[in-house]
Amino acid sequence: MSLEAPYPVYIASHVIGGFGRGSSELGIPTANIPSEDLLASAIPHGKTGIYFGFCKISGTYGTLTRRDTPADDGETKRPPENEITSLEAPIGEEDGGVLPMVMSLGWNPFYGNSEPSAEVHVVHKFSQQFYGARIKLAVLGYIRPESNFVSVEALIDEIMHDIQVAKDKLAQPEIKKVAEEEFWKD
Repeated sequence: MSLEAPYPVYIASHVIGGFGRGSSELGIPTANIPSEDLLASAIPHGKTGIYFGFCKISGTYGTLTRRDTPADDGETKRPPENEITSLEAPIGEEDGGVLPMVMSLGWNPFYGNSEPSAEVHVVHKFSQQFYGARIKLAVLGYIRPESNFVSVEALIDEIMHDIQVAKDKLAQPEIKKVAEEEFWKD
């Protein structure tokens, strides 16, 4: 498999707080990044959906304090107001490598978001939270468009399938080479 235009798309950003559903409700934590950073990239505008690639987290670990912000209808459908606190501890070697990722870009139809989000699931178990850290992404391809689901379980099943698709694609020799590029050096 070889990469097709416009991929790879390289993005440098930082981790922000999101809705908090990835870890708590789905058991699949995500690193959220400002959606405008993705919109400013070479990812085709308006092409929401699920993408795959590699990412690297660097900087310091950080925690998050959430304050829910109600939407106009009284429900929380926008990301909460968040306060990030740096732990002053550098991201460790075990967490700071180039790692596989699956990214959702869009409106999350299952949750009915009122604003788009960019949520990166890094296929790795981190030792600590890393809110506020730097994140580099190499988006290497598109898996599927956004979908709505009949249940949380169906959503989780599809995410797990997306993760497996990403792992399979990232294991291919042509794609794997991207993890060794100069882009990843800090």
